[in-house]
Amino acid sequence: MSPTSPDKGWAWFVLVGSFGEHIIMGYCAYASGMIHIAFLENFYADLLTTTWISALFLAFMSGSGPIASTIINRFSCRVAMILGSLMLSTGLVLTGFVEDIKWTYLTFGILSGIGLGLCYNTGLIVIAFNFEQKRNMACGIAVSGGGIGPFILTPVFQLIYEKYNYSGFFLLLGGLALQNCVFGATFRPSKTELAMKIANSNRKERLCDSVSSYMEIVRSGSMLCVCLGFFLANISTYLLYIHYPEFCLHTKSSKMEVSIFLSIAGMSGCFTRVLFGMANNSHNIDELIMLFGVNSLLGLGTIIFPLFSSYTTAKVMFASLLGGYSGCCWAVVNTIVINILGHEKLAHGVGYLMVYVGVGTLIGPPLAGFIINYGGTYGDSFTVAGIFLIMGAFSCLCSTMCKRAVDNKADIDDIELTVTAEENRKTILANNRIEENDSFLLKK
Repeated sequence: MSPTSPDKGWAWFVLVGSFGEHIIMGYCAYASGMIHIAFLENFYADLLTTTWISALFLAFMSGSGPIASTIINRFSCRVAMILGSLMLSTGLVLTGFVEDIKWTYLTFGILSGIGLGLCYNTGLIVIAFNFEQKRNMACGIAVSGGGIGPFILTPVFQLIYEKYNYSGFFLLLGGLALQNCVFGATFRPSKTELAMKIANSNRKERLCDSVSSYMEIVRSGSMLCVCLGFFLANISTYLLYIHYPEFCLHTKSSKMEVSIFLSIAGMSGCFTRVLFGMANNSHNIDELIMLFGVNSLLGLGTIIFPLFSSYTTAKVMFASLLGGYSGCCWAVVNTIVINILGHEKLAHGVGYLMVYVGVGTLIGPPLAGFIINYGGTYGDSFTVAGIFLIMGAFSCLCSTMCKRAVDNKADIDDIELTVTAEENRKTILANNRIEENDSFLLKK
């Protein structure tokens, strides 16, 4: 089986597989607020206890990036995707049959979270291995599946939940997760992936070499600013996705209306991610500046929303804003990492970044539960989320400044070296002339 070539041939089938994986990921992650409501109704636990289940799930989904990158470097994207699919499906099926909420921390929070994380990270990295000139556009198309998932599947699984109850809901969701095995089968190795493996084998990479690679990434100031930006943004993003449905229920919306709001968010995300990826495919556009813009707008909208949360129109508008802007970062994450670290550190770089995302998603949902349990309101938690989004946007902007400072310093160093060499040449010629004149005078 011949390897795929960048931007052509089988690479487009790989894109279809990644798109399909993102449909399933999109429902599990972005409609996790509906799953959160199912836990509340089935176990009758308090809000903070139940929120930790979803927080663990989302944190392991994002934080398992280093695990995914290690499996990809050691084996392949196909192995990582199929293994993740099996773990995700097993965890979801087991969750449907446990009777004690404590077990859901293991089955749903950890097992399903790591499984979805392997699928999710692999679905992102495989695009970078198969596309070069059209990378941002291809990533935009792939991650748009994360919008289609909530749009199509939220109403469907809401009906499934009403008809088949809690156990049937998770059993059928586990069956859906098995489809990632089919999508993973399309991930034939690319020339870029094989070249990376050859380079790793030539270096005889071991655990200490992986640690060394991560230490190089840690020392990058520009990468650190990006990681902090993603960390702050994801504290907010999943706080909003987990608690937005419950917030709507508290402001007199029905469950079916909430599922429609999430569908609107999904459709909005589908369009904006494709458009964002296409816009950033131009070499004249800085992805980090664009990211600063969308996160700032989402942050401002999140701060304003609680003032008008009793109006259905406001809920629809905020759902469109949340779905449209919250996932744009994933359309350009590969290019951002490659621009800072290079192709050879792509898998490690994305894995390192996802650790920050995982910690952010672990903090966000319980933060809202803590605010509400100790006298605050959903509106207060949304205001805090908006502030974090704006802070994350400015952190990404700082990364651009750090990168430019490094580039300018390199340019200055080059100029200084060139001038010094030229001056040395002139000095040598002048000294030669002086020596010749002195010799001539002595002879006279």
